[in-house]
Amino acid sequence: MTYQRTATLDQLAARIKAADRVVCTAHAKPDGDAAGSVVALTRALASTHQVQAWLAGPVPPPMHAIIGDTPWISIRESSDIPTQEPDLIIVLDTGARSQLYPMVEWLDARRDRVIGIDHHASGDDVAPERFIDASAASCTMLVMELIDCLGITLGQDMATPLFAGLATDTGWFRQANADARAFAAAARLLACDVDKDGLYRAIEETARPQRLSLQARALQSIQWRQDGQVAVMRLTQQDFEDTEGRRSEVTGLVNAPLVVAGGEMAALLLEESSGAIKVSMRSKPPKHAGGDFFNVSQIARELGGGGHVHAAGAEVQGGMDEVSDQLDAAIERCRP
Repeated sequence: MTYQRTATLDQLAARIKAADRVVCTAHAKPDGDAAGSVVALTRALASTHQVQAWLAGPVPPPMHAIIGDTPWISIRESSDIPTQEPDLIIVLDTGARSQLYPMVEWLDARRDRVIGIDHHASGDDVAPERFIDASAASCTMLVMELIDCLGITLGQDMATPLFAGLATDTGWFRQANADARAFAAAARLLACDVDKDGLYRAIEETARPQRLSLQARALQSIQWRQDGQVAVMRLTQQDFEDTEGRRSEVTGLVNAPLVVAGGEMAALLLEESSGAIKVSMRSKPPKHAGGDFFNVSQIARELGGGGHVHAAGAEVQGGMDEVSDQLDAAIERCRP
C-alpha cells in the first residue's frame, strides 16, 4: 500500500461538520506534536461538537503542560475505550498501526468513521480518508489549516498547543524542517499571545537530577561507527534501576552526540520491559544543499519502523547485541 493523501482538508472538514460525537486521538506515548494536535482540535470543536480527547499509553509528564485543563481520557488498555460510539474518529500525527495500540483493533472495526491527518511519509491504511503532507514540519501546522477550513477563529487556547507541537517537532526551530513555512506558522501563532518562554520552561526544563545520571550512562556507552560518523548508545533496564531514572526521562537524549563535529547520526537503543529494543535515531541535515546525509527514516523502515528523514525510530524484537548488529547492517545498506 502507498501511504498517500486520499482527501483534502476541506473534505475532512465537511466530515467533521456533519458529525456530532467526535473523538480526537494520536499515537501512543504522545509527544508534543501528538498532544498539541489532539488538544488544539479538541478545543476548536468544543463549542460545536460533543468531542473527547483520547491519549494512549503513558503520557510523559511534560505533555501535561500542553494538555492544561482540557479533559482527556487515558487509554492504556483496550478495556479503557469508552463504550459510547462516536460518529467520527480523527487520528492525528500517525498512520502507523504499530503506534496505535491498544486502539488499533477498535479502529479497524470502525474504518468508515476514521479520518486521518499526518505529516509522516510512511504509514498504514488506518484511515481510509486521510490528509498527508510530509513537507509540513509538524502535524499541528496541518491542524491549524484544518481549523481554518472549519471556519473557526484561532484563539490563544488553540494557538498554545499548536505552537507547542510545532516547536517541539522542530527542536525549537533548530532542525532542518524549520523552514519558511514553519516560521510563518509560528509567527501567526505567536500573534495569538502564546507564551513561548513559559512553554519552553514547562516542557523542556522539568527534569529530575536522575535524568542527568541516565544521560551520563548513555554517553558512557557510545560506540562510534561508520568512521566516526555514527554514535550508537545503549540504555538497559539495569541502567534505569541503578539511576532510578524513568522511561519518560530519555526524551531528547539521542541528540546529545550530534554536538560532535564529525558526528552525522546518533542512535539510542533502549531496552524495554517487554524485552524488545526501542531504537531512536536522529541525523544532521547535509552540510551543503543537495549533499549526502543519513536518512534515518529509510534506516528505520529497514528495522520495521518509520519516521522522518532526520528523526525516526523502530521497536525491534531481540537482545541488545542482536539489535545493534541489525542496526549496523541497516545503516550499511542505507549509508549515503
